[in-house]
Amino acid sequence: MRQLWFLFIIANFSCAQTAAPLVVHESLASARALFKQGKFQEAAAAYRVILQQDKSSGPAYAGLVQSYLKLDDVGAAAEASTQAIAELPQSGLVHAIHGDVYFRQGLLEESEAEYKTALKLDDKCARALLGMGRIYSAASLNQQAKDSFAQAHQLDPDDGDAWYHWAVLLPYPDSVAELEKQRAEFHSTPDEQRREREFIDLIKGIAGREVWVGLTDVSVEIKLELLVPRLGVRRGLGARVRFNNSATATLLVDTGASWMTIPAKLAEKIGARKISSYTIEGVGGSEPASGYFAWVDKITVGDVEFHDCVVHVSPKSSVAEDNGVLGTDIFSKYLLAIDFPARKLRLTALPETAVASGEIENPLKAKAMPKGRAFSFGHLLLLPTKVNQATQGLFVLDTGANASSISPGLAKRAGKLRDSDRHVTGSRGEVNKVSILPDAIMEFAQSAAEKRDLVAFDWRSLSQQLGVEVAGFIGFDALSRSKISINYRDGWVKVEQSK
Repeated sequence: MRQLWFLFIIANFSCAQTAAPLVVHESLASARALFKQGKFQEAAAAYRVILQQDKSSGPAYAGLVQSYLKLDDVGAAAEASTQAIAELPQSGLVHAIHGDVYFRQGLLEESEAEYKTALKLDDKCARALLGMGRIYSAASLNQQAKDSFAQAHQLDPDDGDAWYHWAVLLPYPDSVAELEKQRAEFHSTPDEQRREREFIDLIKGIAGREVWVGLTDVSVEIKLELLVPRLGVRRGLGARVRFNNSATATLLVDTGASWMTIPAKLAEKIGARKISSYTIEGVGGSEPASGYFAWVDKITVGDVEFHDCVVHVSPKSSVAEDNGVLGTDIFSKYLLAIDFPARKLRLTALPETAVASGEIENPLKAKAMPKGRAFSFGHLLLLPTKVNQATQGLFVLDTGANASSISPGLAKRAGKLRDSDRHVTGSRGEVNKVSILPDAIMEFAQSAAEKRDLVAFDWRSLSQQLGVEVAGFIGFDALSRSKISINYRDGWVKVEQSK
């Protein structure tokens, strides 16, 4: 189920507060009703009116901050949460919502500290327990995350976030029943509600069956080939894939993708069976296109055979300028190594692991060992990355991007941008406005620092969907002379430079 997570923020407030006058309680109820209806601008205005009357209302601050976050007005949320801390420094709820803002900004350690402070002040603060669940999830401590979500939901069954995160991890069909009830009560933006509906349809289509079933006790090496769609352009590495013993294609190996994506023509040829519809989102200036999820009975990558596979089907005649995309999360049950210079992909058994009490107490420092920390958000791995030794953020490990990139906001803090006529194309067509941060030095996963130009453009919608700031993408150009090892289960990435 963890692979299916599309993270939606359907926020509410929680934790007990001191009683307020009846008129304030009535105003809070009205503001909260607006919030649950998805009227976040109106809810924010209502919470501001309450705070003009009573600056000691923790629930009003919580509602205001969560409304801003739903509107993706992170700056306003940060300002409001800072004011809340100044007014109510001993409120567990206020520290929890301050943690929510830090989390959205990609400041995970600061977020964790606020959640822990909140729980010291109020050990039954549902919002803080929910926040710790998200921290545990990012740190790949999945059982601890599940327990925290369950505690948060039990303490405050009317918190939309806690309800959602708890419901996602329930077994089928309980998950669908709870998600549908939650969705009926909590409304959001049209795009977010569409994602929720598509997610529920996918769960119904899979109906509790295990997907991408393969042998885990393997030691295998798979040959890769360099994909050069046109002269002077190295797209990435491709793997030969066989579908249902009826067709083969070379797919781009992409750490930034989930499962597999294949064009509709190939899906029809191999007899892929539609499960549910979904909307293709991503980078680019065009409107989202409609695709679908489909069953493929058997898929073989090299000598590794998978059964009961779910794939994305794109309406385009080609996907990413080739026959499709192979998301490396299908190998999450193995220790995965991609040797770029040797053009080989290796799978071996995962090492034994045990969760120590210290890891539970300090989840963001868990399991890093001598490797690089990688935070898990669905199928994406986000690596703490320093740029020009001046600033840092969370970068997506994305071998499917031929060039590394950076958000305009982080780029401006790291150096001086210059305009560019460079063409950048994503799953939704060409990006409208592109800049360059020249000769930038990226440091990640303890790899050797190298200078390279970083492409800067806007992908705020991805950050909003994940609920955490994505500061950039580590692309093929930054990895092409390296060997990377990925342990999805424990959340680490090791990068070794080729000698």
